Amino acid sequence: MFISSYRLTIVFILELAVSFTASSQAFTADKTIPAHQLTSSLTHFNALDGSRLAARVWNYAKPQYIVLGVHGFNDYSKSFERLAQNLVAETQATVYAYDQRGFGANTQPGVWPGSDALIDDLRHIAAQLRERHPDLPLTVIGESMGGAVLLIAASETPGIKADQLILKAPAVWGAQSMPFYQRLSLYTMNLIAPEMSFTGRGLSSLGIRPTDDPEVSRDLSRDPLVIKATRVSSLAGLTELMGRAQTLTTLPPQRTLLLYGLRDKIIPQQPVCDWLTNLNSVASIPLRTDVVIYKEGWHMLTRQLSARETLEDIARWIQNIPKTHLLNPFQAQEVVCKVK
Repeated sequence: MFISSYRLTIVFILELAVSFTASSQAFTADKTIPAHQLTSSLTHFNALDGSRLAARVWNYAKPQYIVLGVHGFNDYSKSFERLAQNLVAETQATVYAYDQRGFGANTQPGVWPGSDALIDDLRHIAAQLRERHPDLPLTVIGESMGGAVLLIAASETPGIKADQLILKAPAVWGAQSMPFYQRLSLYTMNLIAPEMSFTGRGLSSLGIRPTDDPEVSRDLSRDPLVIKATRVSSLAGLTELMGRAQTLTTLPPQRTLLLYGLRDKIIPQQPVCDWLTNLNSVASIPLRTDVVIYKEGWHMLTRQLSARETLEDIARWIQNIPKTHLLNPFQAQEVVCKVK
């Protein structure tokens, strides 16, 4: 327990340490979400340095698509379960997801491995899947921190071996979008107490929560592989990663889908606005970059009460089925920056 005098100084650290405690508010779930019961099989991927990264796969007997999921901060591969089940049923895809280094069932959970290690792991795993399934299109989906890792891996040289990319609420909240007191707070805390941990407990009462689905919140709070206490050093590493993603001056060359919800309090609208504004001012935007903005969307777009729409959008986009509400990055900038 940290003393109350620290609270004002490091409030943004708590904002980053997502609260996974259940909400007491009552909700009515979207009953139209398909109740697919396919379970995953546990597996692993070998990293370049010889490490074994825990993973899981949702198999389709004769797949038409291959999908790789890259999870968010403090989460792990199981976070793709609902999305994977829907993709197997709707697109005949085989879906893989792995625990990123320093998360989930891997060694040293909670210890930040470094941005480059996360990026190298993703590139290597994507290359393994390309070799394993050479004749099938590969779509990589990155959620939150996983979206930042994917964005960098695909945009910076040497890129990533994939056909399609989906950035789901990508973490693009770098220090450049934070007020001075927030940057100073993180720098100071990382200097004097890098191993101090915070839970973010109590943030849900301030409206800072990743989903409006109480069942998802309960599952996260009870899952021993979801990290509950976050080290300051990990938050500093995450902020560096997000800043690197936010300041990219180009989007990936692959066909790309960006998904963002306007009720997202984990990655607020201001840094997303800053990111899109920067991209649109200096980058050459590929014509195949599509964006969907959800007015009522939370951070966990496929794990919220109204997840059905996002699940359908992803399935249709992977199959290249036309959708009427796709925006380009310039239109998305106008929407996000206007209502922030």
